[in-house]
Amino acid sequence: MAAAMTPLGWTSAFGADEDPEVMGQGAFRFRKEKDWSLKREGSPVAVKDCHEFVRTKAGNMIMCTTHTANNLIEFSPNGQVLRTFGTTYPGIHGLSISNENGEEFLWLTDTQRRIVVKLDMKGTEVMTLGWPKETGKYQEEKKFCPTETAINPANGDIYVADGYGSDYLTHYDAKGVVKGCYKHEGFNCIHGVAIDGRDPAGAKLLVTSRAANKLFTLSLDGQNLGHKHFPGAWICRPVVRGENVFFAVINSGREKWGSDFRGFVMVLDKNNEPISLIGGQAPTQGGEGEAKLYRNIEPKPFLNCHDVNLDAEGNLYVAHWASKQTHPYKLSLVKWAATAEKRRGFFWMCVALGACFGAWWRDFDRALICTKAKWSRS
Repeated sequence: MAAAMTPLGWTSAFGADEDPEVMGQGAFRFRKEKDWSLKREGSPVAVKDCHEFVRTKAGNMIMCTTHTANNLIEFSPNGQVLRTFGTTYPGIHGLSISNENGEEFLWLTDTQRRIVVKLDMKGTEVMTLGWPKETGKYQEEKKFCPTETAINPANGDIYVADGYGSDYLTHYDAKGVVKGCYKHEGFNCIHGVAIDGRDPAGAKLLVTSRAANKLFTLSLDGQNLGHKHFPGAWICRPVVRGENVFFAVINSGREKWGSDFRGFVMVLDKNNEPISLIGGQAPTQGGEGEAKLYRNIEPKPFLNCHDVNLDAEGNLYVAHWASKQTHPYKLSLVKWAATAEKRRGFFWMCVALGACFGAWWRDFDRALICTKAKWSRS
């Protein structure tokens, strides 16, 4: 079996003795919860394209879907629908959340209406941003098709990723006044943007260039600080949790677009290196074709993954785009996920200690026999 360049350097044979229903590596292994779905009074709630999630300070999730009966669905971790709201966003795509002096707001993008909307938690619109003509980068509205927003918690600055339009990242102040408009070589479907506050030296921006399979790091004023390349992994928006970054990978195992359920979830460490591929596998060293790319495992565990989020317990929620009106999946964190290799290490440590103890006991036994022999002669 060929050795794969897996996140922690394990071979592709690693885990053959593990529970086959558990996906991922290291501290990020999960098991899909069976029969979990969004329900209201026991009945499923209608969804269409399930795009993105946010988690509120109360610990509930809000998901956006293009079904105009339920554009926004708030639910508890057990899948109980608490409320639905929003019926006028047929192209709802991106969903972010901000906290302003203790009050939460939702930020959504609508790719059909080509707008960014800020909502209070009652669903009332408090700000709308259209195509940024004032930047001088757009000659007409149809060149603008926003996919994501990120809000800087320090000053309320707004970043809008034009992932389905012209690949500009437009920067506004908290009142919606343009401060900058950025574009770099390698931007190709900048599908997602997030504030990255992991570095104590200062916050940065993470921007996903989905069609290029790249994650860019930018300064808050749009300077390109470099990128990571994940060949074959069409990463959606970055979700920062602690020192890690999570992505839904919507398409994998090829360099061209496809939508035949090749999704998985990728987790990065603080250096933006992969440490877990949930339902995915890493390129095989020396591989050719699909084997040289990040790709899903078989049988396919996901559909067209579009976003992820986590609850307070670290359980994972996965939304799917264009996936037969499928409800999101919930994956429970396997508490002992990080200890499979530790158990093996502990076993071999015990073997080594046993060997040492055995050698010591033999030496002690010999010494005792010799001592008894001397006593008997005396």
